[in-house]
Amino acid sequence: LPTPPPHPEPRGGSWKMSAHPFAQIPPGFFAANEILNELPEEVMKQMISDGQRLQGREIESMPLECYEKLLPDSDRKSLSSAINAVLYILRELSNSVTQEPKALNKILERETDLAKPVRAQFALSFKGQDGDDDSKMAKRVAKSLALGRLVDIKWKLGMGIASSSCTALKAPFVSLVLSIADQNNTIKLYPLELSIDQFHDFRQTFKAMAAQIDQV
Repeated sequence: LPTPPPHPEPRGGSWKMSAHPFAQIPPGFFAANEILNELPEEVMKQMISDGQRLQGREIESMPLECYEKLLPDSDRKSLSSAINAVLYILRELSNSVTQEPKALNKILERETDLAKPVRAQFALSFKGQDGDDDSKMAKRVAKSLALGRLVDIKWKLGMGIASSSCTALKAPFVSLVLSIADQNNTIKLYPLELSIDQFHDFRQTFKAMAAQIDQV
């Protein structure tokens, strides 16, 4: 039998994200900080609580209509920006090596434009280490918020020459390896292989997501 042609050397690359909290600031984040600074204390407290409940999968979505009733003079776009900022802050704080309020407050002071009272509300929302009900809730929230963090994407573009069902396959494919860090910063690799059509669908999904982010 003739020797099959060698598999073409795949082209590839890498795209990395920092593991440091607040390293990837989304567009419009600091403008949203100013909105949060202007919210009444009780509304801010409710928004943080709802954000924790959402991340803990106790509710399905943030109650935007409720905030609109509490703040009739606020427009929906500003409230949506505030909600997105709250969820981002809670997620990033959960990636901190400590949940101690003073440490979290220092992170917020360094990385955000939040006013001191707002920083305190976020930091205190993680308070509780003594086994009481508030502590248990904080730990559950922190655990649910500690989702895997994408730190690296490596990709290769290759060509399938043949398979058991086709002797002349000639099918291009994209190979991805996602590096995901868990709460303890242990990195696990998750390989994916996509056909060109699947990759285009993948790309369109992220393009749509980016368009939504640009509107925040």
